[in-house]
Amino acid sequence: MKFFRRFVIALAVVLLVLNGLPFLLPVPNGTVDPQTLASPIGQFIRVDGVSIYVEQAGPDDGTPLVLLHGLFGSTFTWRNQLTALAEVGYRVIAYDRPPFGLSAKDFALNYSPAAQADQLASLLDQLGIVRATFVGHSAGGSLLAHFAVRHAERIERMVFAAGAFLGSGGGGPPAGIGAAINWPPLTRWGEILIPTILTRDRLAGIIAGFYADPAQMTPEVAAGYYRAFEVPGFGAGFMGLIRDTGSPVTEADVQKFTMPVLLLWGEADRVVPLRQAERLQALLPEVALQVIPGTGHQPMEENPDEFNRIFIEWLEG
Repeated sequence: MKFFRRFVIALAVVLLVLNGLPFLLPVPNGTVDPQTLASPIGQFIRVDGVSIYVEQAGPDDGTPLVLLHGLFGSTFTWRNQLTALAEVGYRVIAYDRPPFGLSAKDFALNYSPAAQADQLASLLDQLGIVRATFVGHSAGGSLLAHFAVRHAERIERMVFAAGAFLGSGGGGPPAGIGAAINWPPLTRWGEILIPTILTRDRLAGIIAGFYADPAQMTPEVAAGYYRAFEVPGFGAGFMGLIRDTGSPVTEADVQKFTMPVLLLWGEADRVVPLRQAERLQALLPEVALQVIPGTGHQPMEENPDEFNRIFIEWLEG
């Protein structure tokens, strides 16, 4: 009986700590107003009540190109494409998909793939774009695939740049974790631990591992990727994203994509290896595969001139 009593007391203490302690601890939170970090070509647009940060370049009547970033990315990811593509006459749009970059980071938002795809459609409506060519990098490729399933009529062409889906990042967390994250103490722990663990240096280390040459992670690049953590709410928003991620696109879905597709991959990609592109190539009816030597998971950053050249030639050819 004594052991049982001690066990019950110990269990009660543990539960009390797990339930109560996070609400006694401060949440590390960014304090910078996102408006102060916006680019001269950026603007904040409210889409279905959600603040989304958008950057545009090029003529308003140019053929629209929409660039979709991946995990931990933002409009900063496309810094070497926005101007270069605009200079040859395209209307280029990049945006921070919530909860990344300077866009909204509320835990209560719906971050599911279907909701993100519909949010993209609503953003296009706000911008007056009926159809466009889309580029999806990494997890942005998963968003693009879901958008193609739900809004295929709005896609002229699409590019998967190291696109992460079909089991390489598109499947989401284990079953049941979404419901667990909705448990308030666990949500609070996430808000505390995510910004505590993902310091500027740790985030830079993670992204440096995406490059074939980690030396490309300069202090300036690290600062560009870290800006999402400088504004309030990233921990809460990221917990919401984990909660809602799931519902992968299937091979049967991919085989229905009839629009022209370019697969643009880094030869040394260790995050979404080249075999993923080869798998997609076998499924897609109208597809081209281009591989950039000496680059990893971020080919548009590691060799932007070659990335842009291939992309423009494919668009014009």
